[in-house]
Amino acid sequence: MEPQHVRLLEEGARAIGLRLDREQVSLLSRHVDLLLRWNKSINLTSITDPAEVVEKHVIDSLALAPLVTAGTLLDAGTGAGFPGLPLRIARPDLEVVLVDSVQKKVAFLKSVLAELRLSGARAVAVRLRGDPAGEHLPRVNAAVSRAVAEPGAWLALAEEYVLPGGLAFCMLGPSDPVPDKHGDLVLRRELGYRLPFSRAQRRLAIFQRKA
Repeated sequence: MEPQHVRLLEEGARAIGLRLDREQVSLLSRHVDLLLRWNKSINLTSITDPAEVVEKHVIDSLALAPLVTAGTLLDAGTGAGFPGLPLRIARPDLEVVLVDSVQKKVAFLKSVLAELRLSGARAVAVRLRGDPAGEHLPRVNAAVSRAVAEPGAWLALAEEYVLPGGLAFCMLGPSDPVPDKHGDLVLRRELGYRLPFSRAQRRLAIFQRKA
């Protein structure tokens, strides 16, 4: 990645209150480089400008870093690894399971994990059906998805994977309604934030499963 894009990564992280060391910045930069290279042959993202990838994928993912509890994180429909892979880089105390139903995307993620020599993360090709045992997936301390558009549909799925006391994160659009609860998942916090360069508005709702 060019130096100005590394600078954007460092400045963007600082703008959301996150301090990254050189190794973390290097790993995040290499993830972006690999994404842009692979994206020329398989469809991983519609965003092709490196500066936009940094802000709209990496920085947006890192906004969750102070909020995720330690333990195992499920990233459902991870695509090119967002938000799970940047979260693993920023939070070494996390074990991240990156799940996508598209084999080519999982092949990309496995290549990234190998090139970065990143432990504490694995990529799995499976379509989530709410059956963690049958899908050979763990129950987790937290679950997140940027791929499921409708909050209710995501919460219904997440409930099957989140342990009692664990968290489910809803990354919301500007007008998405937020339910107070869904099954055993109860709304604990709703917040808004802006991306540091474009000032694009983002919303996040955090649900906790009853203990």
